[in-house]
Amino acid sequence: MLGNLFKPRSHYVYNYKPRYYDARKERLKNLENENNQSSISFDKGNLKSKWTRAKRASADRKANIRVAIIIAILVGLVSYIFEIHTLFNV
Repeated sequence: MLGNLFKPRSHYVYNYKPRYYDARKERLKNLENENNQSSISFDKGNLKSKWTRAKRASADRKANIRVAIIIAILVGLVSYIFEIHTLFNV
């Protein structure tokens, strides 16, 4: 009896399992179940290749716009320089 008086109380143990709901994961799982027969594939390699292809297309588009702007600036500078030379020759 005296031993229980000074002994700390043990903690309670519950059978608690926390739940986590991931809406994106659930949506992907539903799409995968619905489209099992279609050509949509949710494997890691397919998604990665599509991502890199889209990223590359975006980068190429930006590079093309950058080159077009540089060419326009150079054409403007060249025309300005030739116009100044024609003014001095008059």
